[in-house]
Amino acid sequence: MDLLIENKLSKYKTHIIDYASLKSILVNMDYENINDKIANLKQKGIIKSIKKGFYIHTSLINKNIVSKEFLSNNLLDGPSYISLDYALYFYGLIPEAVYEITAITTKRSKVFKTDIGVFSYKHIKKELFSIGIKTESLKNGNCLIASKEKAICDKIYFTKGIELSSKSSLIEFIENDLRIDIDEFENFNINIFAEYYKVSKSKKIQILLNLIKEL
Repeated sequence: MDLLIENKLSKYKTHIIDYASLKSILVNMDYENINDKIANLKQKGIIKSIKKGFYIHTSLINKNIVSKEFLSNNLLDGPSYISLDYALYFYGLIPEAVYEITAITTKRSKVFKTDIGVFSYKHIKKELFSIGIKTESLKNGNCLIASKEKAICDKIYFTKGIELSSKSSLIEFIENDLRIDIDEFENFNINIFAEYYKVSKSKKIQILLNLIKEL
């Protein structure tokens, strides 16, 4: 019977299925103790919880599991894009591996601790959301992600507790805290930094923009 359930779940191309749809499948297959069967499917690794009432089908038939980046774009009921530490890692700008999927949204800040991994979201105002984002093609689906420039801007914009009031303090933060080679900035699109500053009016981004201009 599990193979039949697998076949029905495999029709969900995103691999994401809600409780109502999963319940409908099981009811139509004459299961009575729905929650017990769902627990059994989770125990067998056929599905995994991603948030209350939502599951991801980790297919035993099709091994092409949905990417965490794609999943990040689809966890919230609203727009989001990958940024901050995970985007910096994605582009190879920082040396350390980042396992938490960090994203930006126009919705409330939120963290999902799931069986797949940790997905965190920070709120940003709508005017800043669309600056410097792009669609990245991945093996198992596309995802919306910040450009390298936008990811740097977001990281500096959201960093608190560190004084970034001068060019020297910003360079120290970039090279020592983030461990990004400052020479990487020479090939960045300065227009994204300029637009981000124009909208955000952030003093930190202004210093960053002036630093990029000097490079």
